[in-house]
Amino acid sequence: MWAAVPMTTMATRSDDAQKPISVDLSRPPRDEEILRATFDTIDDLVVGCDASGSITLINPAMKRFAALASDDVNSRSRRLKGTTSARSAAPVVGGDELLTRVLAGEILAKLEVSLESSAGLRRNMLATGQRILDADGTLLGAVVVWHDVTAQKDSEARLSYQTLHDPLTRLPNRDLFAERVKTALTRARRYHWSTAVLAINLDHFSHTSNRVGKGASDQVLEEVARRLTTYLRPYDSVATTVDTAARTGGDQFLLLCEDVGDGAAAETIAERVQKALHAPMHVGGVTLSMTAGIGIAVAVEASQDSDALILEALTAMRVAKHAGVGRHQRFAPEMDAQLQSRIDDEQGLRRALADDEFRVVYQPKISLVTDGITGVEALLRWHDPSRGVIPPLDFIPLAEETGLIIPIGRWVLEQVCRDAKKWATVLPGSQPLSISVNVSPRQFERGLAKTFSSIIGQSGIAPTSICVEVTESMVMHDADLAIATLRDLKTLGLRISIDDFGTGFSSLAYLKRFPLDEIKVDKSFVDGLGIDPEATAIVAAVMGMAHALDLHVVAEGVETADQLIRLRTLGCDEAQGYYFARPTTVESIDALLAAGAFVPGPEAEQSSTAPAMQTPRSRKILVVDDAADVRVLARSSLAAVGFEVLEADSGESALILAQQFAPDCVVLDVNLPGISGTEVCRLLREDVNNAAMTIVMLTGDAEPAEKVLAFSYEADDYMVKPFSPRDLISRVTASMRRRNAMLAILTP
Repeated sequence: MWAAVPMTTMATRSDDAQKPISVDLSRPPRDEEILRATFDTIDDLVVGCDASGSITLINPAMKRFAALASDDVNSRSRRLKGTTSARSAAPVVGGDELLTRVLAGEILAKLEVSLESSAGLRRNMLATGQRILDADGTLLGAVVVWHDVTAQKDSEARLSYQTLHDPLTRLPNRDLFAERVKTALTRARRYHWSTAVLAINLDHFSHTSNRVGKGASDQVLEEVARRLTTYLRPYDSVATTVDTAARTGGDQFLLLCEDVGDGAAAETIAERVQKALHAPMHVGGVTLSMTAGIGIAVAVEASQDSDALILEALTAMRVAKHAGVGRHQRFAPEMDAQLQSRIDDEQGLRRALADDEFRVVYQPKISLVTDGITGVEALLRWHDPSRGVIPPLDFIPLAEETGLIIPIGRWVLEQVCRDAKKWATVLPGSQPLSISVNVSPRQFERGLAKTFSSIIGQSGIAPTSICVEVTESMVMHDADLAIATLRDLKTLGLRISIDDFGTGFSSLAYLKRFPLDEIKVDKSFVDGLGIDPEATAIVAAVMGMAHALDLHVVAEGVETADQLIRLRTLGCDEAQGYYFARPTTVESIDALLAAGAFVPGPEAEQSSTAPAMQTPRSRKILVVDDAADVRVLARSSLAAVGFEVLEADSGESALILAQQFAPDCVVLDVNLPGISGTEVCRLLREDVNNAAMTIVMLTGDAEPAEKVLAFSYEADDYMVKPFSPRDLISRVTASMRRRNAMLAILTP
């Protein structure tokens, strides 16, 4: 196109480039007018010259950028000059220089340059240029176009910084620190000096965090980072480069020190670090003095590897932590065995991921309302060819520390989605089987919602079938980050569960802020049911608090029939543990789903009081209330969890239906037309055939006398309207469990 139109026909307008361009529509526009209109409106900077190199045109965008006056634009003798800048990441090249290069035959294809305006504003540009020839191949001139990519470059720089730096302290992260160690070792070989790495782990930081609060604990970490980068070595140090500190997560830091004389000099630096940390800091209204365990590794050999040097420092740091608070330890050769073991384990983890040695097993979750399988929890196992099955506690901490938990976690989710899709076809038309997936702190901090969205989207499963389990300590470490991440996951349609609840330091105020669906009571409290009054009280309190917030409650680690009975009495929704089944293979879960029943675990077989795990039957509930909206709410709530619901709007019809269908439970309004609910309760209890029938009374106003009267007629519970669906289900199921347990005790 450029070759067909001589440059001299493309003179730019001398008026303001922002004014609208007028085109006479009474006649077809000429090609030159269309070209000029396009030329005047583009945002890229355009400069053209003739065959002699004289500027022949400059578009309005370049005119504004270079602050050229009208006579400058039309002058063919002036040249557009460039400026140089020491601040430029890319070469600063003048427009005339590029035109000269293009005239000489060079083709510019997105050449990265830096162009400065007359106001000194530097912009990153991609320059494209070529010669202009006529139909006969005669050189007419050249044109260069600059496309501004400054915003893109700035965005890339910000992303790169965020990827390589800790967002809280703005220190380099582990990856960037490792690169700096590698560079430092190269310099050490050139200048024949020693390089040291110090691994620093704050003592009792979790206690400090609980003492000052989450927001203030972040301030502690920021102050520690500031002291590490400020107080290390005086400015008159013989070191040629400044020591580099990095934060590798939580309360752990790494320090790079160059030109260190020997191990003793490195220990002196560690002592200075301790002194800097111990100096009083005032945070959150509290005065603190910090200490740390410090590991020291000194590279004295030219062939020292950067990763090995960091691992030596971490190994020495662990030894220092075991020795007590405020200790430092230099790496010693005898620690090599421990270090080599860790290296071997890390290499083993990488091999396991590459060679498909990981397996996902599933532990069933049982509804304490229907006795059926409602879901499974996905658990990771490592099948090492030489060592056999390795439990998670033996490799997950190392996977967390090395960052391998990120690809491992992605593999787990991909496998879970494949199994979920298969189970969706096994149970067509039924409630999707819920699969719980545990996530680690490292995953939680690395775009977790984006990972889940990508994998679940590719699998084609319903997001509601996945429940993300996070630990209480994980979300309480950074509540604001947790809330934002959990909301992103909820937006995808996933369910959220808090695992190991009760073992951390959460509060009701925080719990209300989290977008949760489920709470899992930790096994340590389930173990104490009926044995430890404090544990029993905690479980009861958690049940009440969770149901008040409309949250589902799951008990972990159920191993005995007595624990199961007590959980049912307290109104727990679901349970899992060895009493029902150990974590098992996909094929075993398939068989359980096909059979619709469980074979109890060995603990259950040994218990004479263990209830039989049979295929759940549909239990009948009679809802009696003269208000239609109350009956509708009760019916929809109870039917959703598997009950068969009958309805009556008066006491007389309630007695008839109760005699005809013998319901397992009657939900009975106190104030009914005709025969009152209290009188219906009395008449039902007079019939010995109704001894197993559970009766839950409803009332709009809780008069003490009415409540006493209802319980005198052996009502099992007394609820005040209005009620939530979760509360109704919980109270009804708990009442039924209590009555059944009582009958089991009274029956010879």
